[in-house]
Amino acid sequence: MKGLFFISRHGKGNIPKELSYCFKKYGLMIFLSSFLFAGLICGCIFAQYGDEQTLNSLDFIFISNFKARVEQTLFEGFKASMSAYFLFYISSLLLGLSLWGRAGLPVIIFIKGVGAGLCAGYLFSVYSFQGAVFYVIVMLPGLFLSSLSLLLQSKRSYGFSRELWLLFSPRKKYSEAQKPDIFNFLQKSGGILIITAAAAVTDVLFTAFFSQMFTFA
Repeated sequence: MKGLFFISRHGKGNIPKELSYCFKKYGLMIFLSSFLFAGLICGCIFAQYGDEQTLNSLDFIFISNFKARVEQTLFEGFKASMSAYFLFYISSLLLGLSLWGRAGLPVIIFIKGVGAGLCAGYLFSVYSFQGAVFYVIVMLPGLFLSSLSLLLQSKRSYGFSRELWLLFSPRKKYSEAQKPDIFNFLQKSGGILIITAAAAVTDVLFTAFFSQMFTFA
């Protein structure tokens, strides 16, 4: 019993260290993801006050024209998806090259979430079960990948923007070895761009395979 009590106490003592480690490792990603989920919820709420014309007008940003998606050719679908996803990607990358980019990154992520929520909320409210299934099967896979790429890029941009801020901060001087490595930042950002392109390809494939199952009046 004494041994068990000792193990229990020892385990409890490690909990704060484990929490501290998890927060240090994943805290920034959790922080950025919270803006995506907040935007998703707000988008679902805003969808109750919007209409299909509103969705169509925002298609170049959110790929929200679900009827056009069904009718587009493979190339047109890829071009539309890649353009919309690349807009968020390049915005995040450019913010990373700014001293004040950390303030803008949560806004970009929030807007991304609003777009996903708008389309989801409208499909659910107007087409109920069919709209929900269409969103989950056709739209969600590409949105998930594109959101993941945005979060990964935003995390990297957040860190690089912070390094730039510290570099030019009068309170702290960086040594030559500590200066931000822009080549490394751009190289790793290029890897994330592959995920963005994969999201656009996923959109095309899932639309081609499953869109014919749905009919929207």
